[in-house]
Amino acid sequence: MKEIDTDVLIIGAGLVGLVVAHSLSSLNYKVTVIDRSPFIKTKKSFNDTRTVAVSEGSKQFLESLSLWTYLDKHAEPIKTIKVYDRISTNKILFSNNIKNKKLGYVIENKKFSEILNTKLLDFDNTKIFNNTILQKIEVNKQYSKSYMQNKEINSRLVIAADGKNSVTRKLVGNKVFKKNYSESALVLNFFHEKKLNNTAYEVFYNTGPLAILPMRSFKNFFQSTIIWSNENEFLVKLMHSHKDFLLNYIDEQVGEITGKIIKINSVQKFPLSAHINDSFVNKRLIYVGDSAHSIHPIAGQGWNLGVNDVKNLNQVCIESKKNKIEIGSNLFCKNYNDLSYNKAFQLFQITDKLNTHFKKSGYFYRLLSGVGFKIINNNLSLKNKITKYAMGF
Repeated sequence: MKEIDTDVLIIGAGLVGLVVAHSLSSLNYKVTVIDRSPFIKTKKSFNDTRTVAVSEGSKQFLESLSLWTYLDKHAEPIKTIKVYDRISTNKILFSNNIKNKKLGYVIENKKFSEILNTKLLDFDNTKIFNNTILQKIEVNKQYSKSYMQNKEINSRLVIAADGKNSVTRKLVGNKVFKKNYSESALVLNFFHEKKLNNTAYEVFYNTGPLAILPMRSFKNFFQSTIIWSNENEFLVKLMHSHKDFLLNYIDEQVGEITGKIIKINSVQKFPLSAHINDSFVNKRLIYVGDSAHSIHPIAGQGWNLGVNDVKNLNQVCIESKKNKIEIGSNLFCKNYNDLSYNKAFQLFQITDKLNTHFKKSGYFYRLLSGVGFKIINNNLSLKNKITKYAMGF
């Protein structure tokens, strides 16, 4: 068995795991990344057609890692967000007046992954092992040992970035609180007639929210993605209906905003659930992104919450080097957990309660919603606070 010594082992090469790798590699740690999937360049196709909504705060962090230069040309800026509660009169218009700042940016997962993977190869202090499955992990106060098929990796810190169904979490035994929603999310990319002018939309129906996010135009076609939360059984039937029926049905739902739908490019469905670990640390192991927490997509902040974990870890690393605190030590891990846990727990609760509220169709809830929307839309100070929070400031 080959033995490898490294400062940090990152388990999982999804988007958050790759951002972690860039962050720690740029701080001159010796970094090793493992992932069960093959390297993206070796794939004939990358089937995940989802997009990432990047907040301005996350964008600035990516800039600090010298990554945004490569991502910028693939990102569609969001300058305005229009939110409706069932009817057009119940609305909130969010815009940003901060110079040279946007509400967010929309990037395709596959392009994002390709760039992060490729640029990570520029670091001499970083190794990437794909097609590698974690089989066993030992963590204690002194060291961590991680075992794969033919490798043993010794590290001072292990970072679990292996998603909602984290194998690392199962092997180590952290407890998790999980909430399964009865609905799924339909993710649909399409070409359409109207230009959205950098405006994103979210409409709250009693079945769940429907978001429309503008994407970069492709070969002179306007392009957007829909994320629609709805009952799983309904979405299954819709996905498997005749393609003309699907196109006409979606056109009926969003055509007033997007104009006529020209072509549906991809359709995927994902079950919706949320969870949060009892702790984001376990001896010399820390959790980031979906391995630590996941939230309902109603606010579109799931990925940015993962980036917030990476920013916190980056801060802890810089302060620990300055104060000569060992990476992976109890104090190091405690500092990370203290910075990250509360915000994740708050968003876990907030998004769950928002989803519950907007799905209720009773007179009292609809009246309360209408009043709330008017108060927010007419209160510039309150709108600016919500906007800055969503932007990651």
